[in-house]
Amino acid sequence: MSKILVISGHPHLDRSNMNAAILESLEDKFNGDILEVRRLDELYPDFNIDAKAEQEALVDADIIVLQFPIYWYNVPSLLKKWIEDVLEYGFAYGSSGTALHGKKLLLSFTAGSGADVYHEKMAHDLPDFMPAFQETAALTGMEWQEPVYSYGALTDADLAAKHSDRLIARLVEISA
Repeated sequence: MSKILVISGHPHLDRSNMNAAILESLEDKFNGDILEVRRLDELYPDFNIDAKAEQEALVDADIIVLQFPIYWYNVPSLLKKWIEDVLEYGFAYGSSGTALHGKKLLLSFTAGSGADVYHEKMAHDLPDFMPAFQETAALTGMEWQEPVYSYGALTDADLAAKHSDRLIARLVEISA
């Protein structure tokens, strides 16, 4: 099975029910030889990201999962900073930046609001926020995977298990 690296971009994972439960489900399903979870909020509470350590983790992975809650229609600021600091020229892109070529990029994210809020009250739905990530995958030579996402993280008590099941199934599928 492919080596899976999960980058947890929740800025306060200790206060999260949904994202913490998803990570716990992944850790229960996959052993440490297959799965590595990097909790950015614990590693970098001061936002001083060790780009070299993160790049080493990326190089060792076959599948990269970005796990995060949607904050203001984007990733939380800590994950955004991680992307900016770690996916740098010469490593992730550019003529010599081939370290991520052929790796699979899978986004797994949660929205606190229900689907009705996005479908009826806003101009865009969650998938509409993905083009920047698709372009990032293309620029870095990663293979874009359709994301796993869930609405209603604040209201659906069973959602974490449902999301986890879909994410695990997707990981098993793309690992084959």
